[in-house]
Amino acid sequence: MYSIFLVDDEEIGLEMMRDYIRWEEMGIYVVGTASNGREALEKIEAIRPDIILTDVQMPIMNGIEMAKKIHESYDWMQLMFLTGHDEFNYVKSALNVGAVGYLLKPLDLNEIGSVIAKVKQRCEEVQMKKRSMEAAKTNLLKELSYEKNAEHAADLATSYCKLTRESERNRYAMALFSIDPIEAEGEQQSLEDCKNRLVAFLDHFFKSKNIETVFVPYKDGEVGVFMEARQQPGYYAWEDLAAAIRSGLDFTVTAAVGAQETELTEVHCLYKQTREILNERFYKGTGSIIHALAISNQFDSEHVPPFNRKEWFEAINQLDFEQAAQKLHQYFEGLATLRIKKKNICDWAIDLVDELLEQLHQPVPEGVKRAELYHSIYNALTLNEIEDLILGTAGNAMSLLGERLMDKNTKLVHKVRSMIDQNFDQPITINSLSDQVYLSPNYLRSIFKDKTGITIHDYLTRIRLDKATELLADGSLKIQDIAQRVGYESTSYFISLFLKNQGVTPNEYRKSL
Repeated sequence: MYSIFLVDDEEIGLEMMRDYIRWEEMGIYVVGTASNGREALEKIEAIRPDIILTDVQMPIMNGIEMAKKIHESYDWMQLMFLTGHDEFNYVKSALNVGAVGYLLKPLDLNEIGSVIAKVKQRCEEVQMKKRSMEAAKTNLLKELSYEKNAEHAADLATSYCKLTRESERNRYAMALFSIDPIEAEGEQQSLEDCKNRLVAFLDHFFKSKNIETVFVPYKDGEVGVFMEARQQPGYYAWEDLAAAIRSGLDFTVTAAVGAQETELTEVHCLYKQTREILNERFYKGTGSIIHALAISNQFDSEHVPPFNRKEWFEAINQLDFEQAAQKLHQYFEGLATLRIKKKNICDWAIDLVDELLEQLHQPVPEGVKRAELYHSIYNALTLNEIEDLILGTAGNAMSLLGERLMDKNTKLVHKVRSMIDQNFDQPITINSLSDQVYLSPNYLRSIFKDKTGITIHDYLTRIRLDKATELLADGSLKIQDIAQRVGYESTSYFISLFLKNQGVTPNEYRKSL
């Protein structure tokens, strides 16, 4: 349907046009009324109707003068005039200012229908032309977003200005909106559908602020919003928009608002800046509007701070999920403050998860499940997502440990393993272990091998040698120092064990690194 605005200084005539003409049957709805040209101009500027039906002779500002001003500012609006038989000279003036038709008083309903049909056809032509122009503007701005060659960018900018009749010296601002991955329950929504709904939502918002915008769709659910720099909203208007999106859309959107203002030839700088601002989502989380000032004094670090893994694994082994979650959350808050680079955090997270799986004393799962886990971590949008993935794995580990502890012997073996894992660098004997679990050495040997498939001695040797292979990567450590660090007083015994299990000596292994 198309909207129509009615203007007439006769109150009764205005009410009759508004209430008694069956506009809806003609595919039209009345969007507003005014009693003179000046009042109409003020309302039309805010409402932007498709069609205006106005009387010719009115006080303060007549219909011809009003039509001239409308034609200068909104050449796409369709004008119709109301006139009497004795005012026919005015009709000529009306047609000269772009009127699409006129209606004689008193109104004839049949005549109204035929004129409206003509007006609607013109509206449809205007809409098609407008859609074509919007598509051309979108394509030019999209090309300018990537074009760094000054000569090519200048050609594109010239084409844009010819199309829009704007000055090449106009300056532009940009915001970049990103639809966050959808985890819809039930009905699935396509990214393209969400993008179209987002554009419609943004279009309504900016039009309500009388801001002319151009929407440019990019890949992966991203939409650029370009506007003249003098029109860009203030901070609180952006926050209002963020709140409106959260309440009005059933998917999450994060936006980056740039601080730069550039000419068309430098649009690629706007796009680059908003892309960099959008990356801040990794630290701040999704569903907000991030401003350039939020990251102006930030710095990135590659050094991942130490994490007290021993205490964290103790909490897991004790099935204390709350304690494990608290320690992990505190650590992640530190990562956000230090702004550790995403790749370094992902590498650290995968290493922690691998160690967690090894703590279960089962082979680390290969293939699909492990690949899915790695993929999820590296493709996480935010730190919170990585934290949740680790906690999810920890929760599963605790469930498995809880099931194992239901069996008394499994519980004892788990305790012995934990004792070895945490104290492998100390002198450990079968007697010292059996004393701590209140079992005879022979019985402990029997249940340990029954539950694990290997002897206590072999398990201790494996843990110590695994740690030794890590320490050999540090060239500053001597072989004898490494032997002592993993619990062997005799360096020669350590070397012989290493050779037997690894097939090479410690020095040969180090050279191969």
